[in-house]
Amino acid sequence: MSLNLARCGGGLLQHLQLSNAFSRPVRQVISQSHAMRMSLATLGRLATPNVRYAPVSVALSGHLTSGYATAASPKKRTTKKAEPKATKTTKATKTTKATKTTKKPRAKKVLTEEQKEAKKAAKKASDQRKLVKELKVAALSPPKRLTNHFTLAMLAKLEEIKKEGKGLSGKDAFKEAAERAKVITEAERKKFAAAAAANKETYDQAIQEWINSHTPLEIKQANMARRRLAQIQNKKFFPIHDSRLVKRAKVAYLFYAEDRHQAGDLKYMPIPERGVRIAEEWRGMTDAEKQKYVRQQEADVERYLREYKEVYGEEAPYVGRNATK
Repeated sequence: MSLNLARCGGGLLQHLQLSNAFSRPVRQVISQSHAMRMSLATLGRLATPNVRYAPVSVALSGHLTSGYATAASPKKRTTKKAEPKATKTTKATKTTKATKTTKKPRAKKVLTEEQKEAKKAAKKASDQRKLVKELKVAALSPPKRLTNHFTLAMLAKLEEIKKEGKGLSGKDAFKEAAERAKVITEAERKKFAAAAAANKETYDQAIQEWINSHTPLEIKQANMARRRLAQIQNKKFFPIHDSRLVKRAKVAYLFYAEDRHQAGDLKYMPIPERGVRIAEEWRGMTDAEKQKYVRQQEADVERYLREYKEVYGEEAPYVGRNATK
């Protein structure tokens, strides 16, 4: 039917070999008006010499074929996402990192022998100051003693000198006050002695309360720190007297020396000479003669170890002969 309609279009279409143009069955009906337009276009084109090279069947076949084809689903356009540009911060960070990594290490300063010795001395002095600070904390700070009768008298005379208005310097004023305190009257002496006795009683009570506020082990450690400070600073640091402290164990020689002092046959000799004489006798004794005092030493060491554990709550750091240290 399609063929017949095409051939009925009139004109030149009737002479075309449409069977060749439709290589496959054409199922689309060509309208009369459409065929007419194609016929007129073809007549116009045939007027030129190029008609043979552009047959109408080719154009008609392409048009009909495209019309017969089914509509294809539109393809989705894939667009590439633009890569994020590097921010200035990133560039700056990279630059900073690169700068840090490429920075050359600082050249180590070579010290001379004098500089090395000075550095060692400075470190030693620093360690010494740190040690002294720690020892002072461990040494504790007991209440200060109150003034005695002579100090009370001198302070009283110093007030008299200030009231007189002589205009003496501090050093001269103290010197004159000390001279006047030596020649006070008996009534003044009794008055200052009574005040000093009251001060001593107050101090004894205060120091005992202070001692009892610490454990025996703390007082023992404080005395050890005071001995160490006396060695380092070459000063006097008096020990804290506490009756709770465990007495050190004595060595055999001390037991022998006590016996010799109590014998009385060396009383005519001065104490230094007496000590030399007792030491010579000890060195000349045999082991059998020393055995008595060795047993006394062993018994005293046992006593020391037992009391140390009871009072301080820990084992004694020394045993045997070294327990006396």
